[in-house]
Amino acid sequence: MPDRRRRRLGAITRIAASFVIFYTIATLALGAAIFVIGENALREQLDDRITAESDFLLDVHRLRGMQGVAGTLRRRDDRGVNALGYLLTDRTGQRLGGELTTDRPPAGWAQIEFRDQDGKRNVGRALTVDLAGGGSLTVAMEMAPERALRRTTFLLLVAGVGATLMGGIVGGIWLTRAIRSRLKAMNTTAQGIISGDMNLRMPVVQPRDEFGQLAETLNTMLDRHSELIENLREVSSGIAHDLRTPLTKVRQRLERMAALVPGGGLLHEEVERTIAEVDATLSIFAALLRIAEVEAGTIRQYFRVFDLGAAVTDLCESYTAVAEDGDKSLTCSLAADVNILGDMELVAQALVNLLENALRYTPPQTVIEVILANAGGRAVLSVIDNGPGVPTNRRDTLTRRFVRGDQSRASPGHGLGLNLVQAVAKVHGGWLQLEDARPGLRVDIVLPLSSAD
Repeated sequence: MPDRRRRRLGAITRIAASFVIFYTIATLALGAAIFVIGENALREQLDDRITAESDFLLDVHRLRGMQGVAGTLRRRDDRGVNALGYLLTDRTGQRLGGELTTDRPPAGWAQIEFRDQDGKRNVGRALTVDLAGGGSLTVAMEMAPERALRRTTFLLLVAGVGATLMGGIVGGIWLTRAIRSRLKAMNTTAQGIISGDMNLRMPVVQPRDEFGQLAETLNTMLDRHSELIENLREVSSGIAHDLRTPLTKVRQRLERMAALVPGGGLLHEEVERTIAEVDATLSIFAALLRIAEVEAGTIRQYFRVFDLGAAVTDLCESYTAVAEDGDKSLTCSLAADVNILGDMELVAQALVNLLENALRYTPPQTVIEVILANAGGRAVLSVIDNGPGVPTNRRDTLTRRFVRGDQSRASPGHGLGLNLVQAVAKVHGGWLQLEDARPGLRVDIVLPLSSAD
């Protein structure tokens, strides 16, 4: 089969990559949610502590006034164990208490900047309350824990995403290789079956998994298919073989009859025509038996390496005169040292069939070319003509049995030539392809080169 490798990612790789991307996005979403929830929880905790402290100081203010609050703030600042900062001002903005080094914030919640005892600038969250009788009270707390949590959460998020991504990549590679190895074995078997080895079966490594079940189902189908094909081959071969004997006897009797009938008479002519028709029928049966023999693949044991160019050269020399007799021309362009492993007589018969088709179904003045080339590690034997060609919708059917290029069936032939050529190509591990020569038809026999080349 032609090489149809695609450079884009395979289906298995795309599925594995999709799962990696999905779980990475899910991890990002989960990490972002944890980050937001944790930050909100810490801020609520911070706000609750500030609010509780502010409420306590407001109670002190109601009981003992500004001096009571200032005293309380001095005692707390002296201890140096309180993480809270304070600022108590009178109605004129004059500081009455607290060591919070910042301007008086507006009433309510705010984010403020202040300097600690070492002179470093810090950011804090503050609640400012207007006091009865004038003045204000600000309670603030440093936001360093919140920022530390933010950094920690971010690092954990990055680590989690990285771990998920790496785990997904490693798992995806493992999954891709595992599935590909199973599919490769099945694909190799399928290619062998396509090449003509109908005895091959899909490997069943683990019968209980999905691949094992698929392989067993395919093997059952192949067994049934092989049985039907073998039955059909036996029937066709049996009919062809069984009819050859009586037809041969009929021909022998007709020959004896022709010897007894005086020549030149009407009866003698009828006997000769009947003999020709019997010969045509016998040739059909011979072709059917030959195709069945080739398709069976038993001839592979007799394959040997030979120079395809030498075999083609002899045929070109023989058919050049035949083409000239039909007012046509035949040219050959053959590459040197094109060696293949196969049956030289079979390949030669395939080329003969192609040449006879080209000579039979093309008009006078047609130019026919035979080209042998080494293309991409394969031998390509082409027969090209500039005749009327074959419509695209009929090319695939020409290789079927009893399908002819001349739909009127006025030309001689039985529609088995290309079918035999295709069988020969397949048994050699190659294929047959028909293309538009613009104008005319191009028929290529593509065969693998010998491994010795």
